[in-house]
Amino acid sequence: MPFTMISVERWQLTLPRCTKLPTWSLRLMVLLLYGIGLAPLAAETVTLHVAPGGTAQGDGSQQRPWSDPQQALHHCTLLARQSPDADIEVLFAPGVYRITRPLEITPRHVPARGSLTLRAKKKGTAVLSGGTVLTHWQITADGRWTTQLPPDIMRAGLPREFFVDGVRRPRARHPNEGYLRVVKAFPDKRSGFTFKEGDLPNSYRGGGELVFLHDWSITRVPVAEVDPASRRLRVAQPIGPNARHYRIDHFEPHPRYYLENHLLFLDTPGEWLVTSDGQLTYYPLPGEKPGKSEVVIPRAPALVVLRGEEDQPVSRVSIVDMELQHAAWPIPGGRYAAGQATSHETTDPGRRFVPAAVVLERAERCRIAGCHIAHLGTSGVELGSRTRQCVLEDCVLEDISGNGVNLGEDRTRKVGGRPWWQSAPEQVASGHEVRFNRVVRCGRQFFGAVAIWCGITEKMHIHHNEIADHPYTGVSVGWMWNATPTPARANIVADNHIHHVMQVLSDGGGIYTLGHQPGTRLVRNVIHDIPINAGRAESNGMFLDEGSDQIEIAENTIYGTARSPLRFHRAKALHVHENILVVPNAQVPPYRYNATDPKTIRRERDQVLVGDAFEASQITMPHTGPRR
Repeated sequence: MPFTMISVERWQLTLPRCTKLPTWSLRLMVLLLYGIGLAPLAAETVTLHVAPGGTAQGDGSQQRPWSDPQQALHHCTLLARQSPDADIEVLFAPGVYRITRPLEITPRHVPARGSLTLRAKKKGTAVLSGGTVLTHWQITADGRWTTQLPPDIMRAGLPREFFVDGVRRPRARHPNEGYLRVVKAFPDKRSGFTFKEGDLPNSYRGGGELVFLHDWSITRVPVAEVDPASRRLRVAQPIGPNARHYRIDHFEPHPRYYLENHLLFLDTPGEWLVTSDGQLTYYPLPGEKPGKSEVVIPRAPALVVLRGEEDQPVSRVSIVDMELQHAAWPIPGGRYAAGQATSHETTDPGRRFVPAAVVLERAERCRIAGCHIAHLGTSGVELGSRTRQCVLEDCVLEDISGNGVNLGEDRTRKVGGRPWWQSAPEQVASGHEVRFNRVVRCGRQFFGAVAIWCGITEKMHIHHNEIADHPYTGVSVGWMWNATPTPARANIVADNHIHHVMQVLSDGGGIYTLGHQPGTRLVRNVIHDIPINAGRAESNGMFLDEGSDQIEIAENTIYGTARSPLRFHRAKALHVHENILVVPNAQVPPYRYNATDPKTIRRERDQVLVGDAFEASQITMPHTGPRR
């Protein structure tokens, strides 16, 4: 039977269309029913408006919007108390919203039975930027631009990113392309090395930053001094984390390095540097002029943070169709000694990974959709500790210094004096979906970064994403370096297109796993273009590393790898079946076993082809990337 809906402000009543009553009678009926408690309450949607042309004296209406999103969030707390059933929408008009601190959303911002959405009025037109526009340039006699950075920027630490008209510019570097090679490490294997004659400018005496490449990670550390006569370079702090295998010459006798951020290296248009006293110098590209080019350095430590309380998660929050740009992470203490996937040595156990621009912690049923997340000195998105059933979908994440996406956490957090995964396994991050995203060009500064990092987690579903152009691994799942049982289980990595990864470092792959993960499945992924390893260990289509156990690898297509499509290192019971594995030539085995008993790997119905017998055009690629 057809029905008609009669609304009275927030109240709704549905009656058959055959009901013959005048409108005033129906309205009276609604009010009478409400009076005796029978009329249902419909969810109220309250829209708050912000606009670059708004004012601090606005009221959040479309006619009088606020200029500062922080004002809208403050008003959300009032609305959430007054209208616990409301759905609140903060609508961003087109334009740029510059912030110096993140928008922080907690349970008090969300109605008890409603929701909160931050949305662009038109997709891709509202930019939330944590960057500062630089002006007041001076032009030197040789055409360089210089400016003095404000003290409040320098107090946060040495800026590490610089964007001109939306394009990341490289720090002054030597050599401009490629790498130099260590001749011999100092006896302590940490404090420096000798270099080849002619490798460094004769007038260079130190300063700037050493970028040292280990097999699967890097160290960034200040250069203390250089002696051209003895060809010795000494660093201000140790190279590599404390573990023995990060010594200078552990992986190979002559590892790669280069230098950054010194005036002697500012020799190519597009390069820049900043000194410790805040003097920034830029060598402009032809045609660039001060005042006509927008120059931005990131400043805010994050852009949006959703954080629940210990006893109350933040939930039902969405971020939709926004442009999220420019967040900064000055390296604490000036030294970045990374282990893997941006995990690095630190005195703060809660900050082991390069932090993200968009952070969810103790959050449930939240969503990030249709966003463009880019131009970051941080990682991208973190669905972190004690999060559940959140979604990241239809987004583009690109031009990011750290990891693209972090899911869950590693094993270091303590609960009751013991590792959380032992004393409180119920706190495991669970049930997230990362789907239909494009994650490209991560690890722009921290080369050991991965596109999607998945720690000790359960029931993650990572599917239909395009992952490309990364210095290290595409997707990493696990995070216990042996087969000790943890809450990690039932994670699914499926139908992704992963290509052109492992472009700088070694000993990783399109997909990389660790640890005991019953029910985890890697299925129907297409992985290709994995180059020859630059360091000691090879890179692969998939690398099942330390303790990988109870994982299914099925129906994947792996081609265009310089080394073996599948590699196992100290792996346990794995089920490998119905994959298409293409080797470059008959001398490269389809499977590589390092310290792994082949009998533990159950292999069935794989198809192995040699490169010239394979046509990539015949593959049915999964549909990946944003759907809208």
